[in-house]
Amino acid sequence: MLRQYGLTLASILAIASLPPTKAAHADGFDARPVTIETRDGLGSVVITNPGDRKIYLETQIEDWSQDASGHDVLVESDAAIASPPALWVEPHSTYNLRLRLPPSSTGQERAFRVRIKQLPVRADIAAGRIVFALTQSLPAFAEPAEPSAPALHGRFLDPRHILIANDGGRHARLANITQDRRMLAPGLVGYALAHSFLSIALPSPMRPGPIEVETDLGPRTVDIR
Repeated sequence: MLRQYGLTLASILAIASLPPTKAAHADGFDARPVTIETRDGLGSVVITNPGDRKIYLETQIEDWSQDASGHDVLVESDAAIASPPALWVEPHSTYNLRLRLPPSSTGQERAFRVRIKQLPVRADIAAGRIVFALTQSLPAFAEPAEPSAPALHGRFLDPRHILIANDGGRHARLANITQDRRMLAPGLVGYALAHSFLSIALPSPMRPGPIEVETDLGPRTVDIR
């Protein structure tokens, strides 16, 4: 969770060690929904500023794919649009960020990452405050009219690494992997994008064979060979 919002342990220790005259501020912001899905190419994110000072945000949308090794590839999108790309949000206020996420012409779901970054403002810098840049990266999907369901199978690489293939036309959000009722990977594991691969490092070792995975469409059994 700390990594999602751009904070590391080193950053927290730095905040704690600062003298009172150089207080660090990382009030942050909230963005909902945490996953964006659209079939008409139009979406939105409601951004909330819970703090006492107005904040400045910049938004970038990236095309999201996965290579043959199952690793994410992010490239700035030349088709998707965030409106406005930069904005101020007043204290204790909300703002509706509009998105245009064009679907693929091939009938396959198209994946994006909406990256929203809070930047220090001039007033904080002039006052000598240290303000950390916070970032949220939201998964976003532009679905075709009739996307085919995820079709998952996997390859055993070694006891702690597997490669999940998704042959379907829609993504699958994977969480809480178990085998023979034993937890292998708790919590969110990642997204297997449409017609792509996802590399997964397991905290606990496994053997080849079926595993149980919780997905956003319900539990699935995935054969790992």
